[in-house]
Amino acid sequence: MENTLPISKIKKVAIYSRKSRPDETDEVIKRQLAYLVDKCVENNWEFEVFQEVGSSQGMDRKTRPELNKFLDKVEGFHFDAVVVTDQDRLSRDGADFQLIKRKLTNYGVHVVTSSKIYDYTSQEDDLMSDMQSIVAKQEYLNIKKRLVRGKRQSAKGGNWVGGKTPIGYSYDHKTKKLVPDENAPVIKRIFTLYLAGNTSTDIERMFDLEGILTPTGSKWNKARISVVLANPVYKGTVIYGKTRISKTSKKPSGSPRQLKTEDGEQIIFENAHKPIVSVEDWDKAKAIREGRLTRPPSARIGKVIFTGLIKCAICGRTHSFQRRKGKELRVTSCQTRNYSEDGIKYTTCKNKGVKLENFEAVFFSKFAQFVDRLELYLEDVKENIKEDETNPVDEKNVLTNNLKRIEASIKKVQQGYIAEIFTEEDAQKQIKQLKAQREHTETQLVRLNSRTNDEKVKELEAVLDRLKSLLKGESDLETKEMNQLLTSVIDRIEYKRVGDHKAEIDMKIHYKGQAEELEQ
Repeated sequence: MENTLPISKIKKVAIYSRKSRPDETDEVIKRQLAYLVDKCVENNWEFEVFQEVGSSQGMDRKTRPELNKFLDKVEGFHFDAVVVTDQDRLSRDGADFQLIKRKLTNYGVHVVTSSKIYDYTSQEDDLMSDMQSIVAKQEYLNIKKRLVRGKRQSAKGGNWVGGKTPIGYSYDHKTKKLVPDENAPVIKRIFTLYLAGNTSTDIERMFDLEGILTPTGSKWNKARISVVLANPVYKGTVIYGKTRISKTSKKPSGSPRQLKTEDGEQIIFENAHKPIVSVEDWDKAKAIREGRLTRPPSARIGKVIFTGLIKCAICGRTHSFQRRKGKELRVTSCQTRNYSEDGIKYTTCKNKGVKLENFEAVFFSKFAQFVDRLELYLEDVKENIKEDETNPVDEKNVLTNNLKRIEASIKKVQQGYIAEIFTEEDAQKQIKQLKAQREHTETQLVRLNSRTNDEKVKELEAVLDRLKSLLKGESDLETKEMNQLLTSVIDRIEYKRVGDHKAEIDMKIHYKGQAEELEQ
């Protein structure tokens, strides 16, 4: 191996491993990682592993979180070097690679591959790395062209090339077709219930009470149910090329946007695999969906800064928004249905809606008081800051055990409902209480993080500045960013307005973590 830096001077390293190509199996990735670990052990290097599945194009935190985590630690002078199988594991994109290389150079981090240790402060190594980056980029483009051609040809034969396998199917690697699996009956039941007149919300409520979860253990919410009902794969149809990557338009992160294609650009293959529902039933479900106003008001009017935050004080359901007669925005009335024991008759929650401007007036009046208290609290913290003396590990163990007990209790209530030990009303009430306990426990766990007091103070100062700008009407944040800002400090806004059109707004703002304690 040609060295530009004595191995003896390398003490702490990062191992970065990335899988990007479909032909790279898990076994191949394991062998790569084992080789890198062996290299570190052989040289007596202390190491930390960063491993992910992601494209070599782009550096945003969503698609390449481990790379960004590694680069964040580089800025803290945590590593002497990064160990990779090849340079292009970091990035094949020329511009992205230059950004990574500049950061590694600025913080004195070398790159160790199977054949060389790169020191980018060296003119020779810098030039060589640029040449290899160009070659890697060309290789990537050639591979990408072959993959696209291969996918289109395979799709024309009715094979599954759509990426993630939809729930209810497994992928047969020999035939390259989808095959119904053990989750197919759940998909079938969703369609059956929908065709019987139930809404996505009704089906969500049934599945929640019965404890039916997705294969990954998540809840069957109405959004997931709507995706299932709209997916033609369940009638045996494969569609390839529904989107294309824009060559000009980019996201704020810098990665290209995906654009919808016209029907004529898509490859549609009927009867590609065994359907879970008949074509007739799927078409009936489609007609029902199109006949209903299925899009949530928030999707029709755009995001509101309170999206996801306003909860009904009576039943706990999230309020959405609507634009009345194309003009004023309103917080909608609560639409929760409370079913009787026969499961047919129901009453609707009495919580009424209100003009958004009236809601905002009450909210900002209360919120301004909180921001004032937050500023005083911050000043007090800065004056009396001291090192934490508690042991977060012990507290985390207790809270983790509490979470397990709560989850077990929820399952028992769900089983009791199925066995008709509990009525639907009793089950919903108990599950709601248990979920509130779980949410509180999870909030406490989040608070037990490893950030230093200085870091917490700086973060709180930044949040406070943004909140004050929002209150003054001077914020330059987009609506979505304002929503994220409020969500960072607010857990929920309990809203209640019962009575005639003169009824007043009853509101309580619940804050997160230390902010909740401050409010009290």
